[in-house]
Amino acid sequence: MKIQPDQIVPIQQTGKVQSSRSTQAGNFGDILAREVESGQQAARTAPPPLLSGMAGLTQAMAAQAAAPAAGVANERQAVMENVDSILNQWEKYSDALASGGSAQLRQAYGTLETIQSGVKKLKDEHPGLDGHSPELSSLVNELDVLAATEQIKFNRGDYL
Repeated sequence: MKIQPDQIVPIQQTGKVQSSRSTQAGNFGDILAREVESGQQAARTAPPPLLSGMAGLTQAMAAQAAAPAAGVANERQAVMENVDSILNQWEKYSDALASGGSAQLRQAYGTLETIQSGVKKLKDEHPGLDGHSPELSSLVNELDVLAATEQIKFNRGDYL
């Protein structure tokens, strides 16, 4: 019996199909392993599932309230640190004025300019302070008024 080329072609194609299926199975195994691994990583980092009903509503409300409150608390803390720094500068300024002398007056004027720039920076960095904390806003405004008043007194010659 003689083998004809048309008899060989279907057998060769069947072999190719089987070899491609085996490589696809290997690829499928790799893909499956990657997907399972990524699913496990996502499960480790995923937030806990939301509860249904009233408990879920309470949990959602608490999460929403905590996010802005943390931002406001951080902003208040930053403002308080800046105000503390400015108040320390005021103490330095008053000590320089109390000691007298022309060298001390020059130093006091430099400190006064530092105070004014600190208050301006504080107002520029936290423009919405009125809405979050009116008390801190009032304190910052008083510091600004005091600095302007002291500069007027200084320029007028009250401390000579």
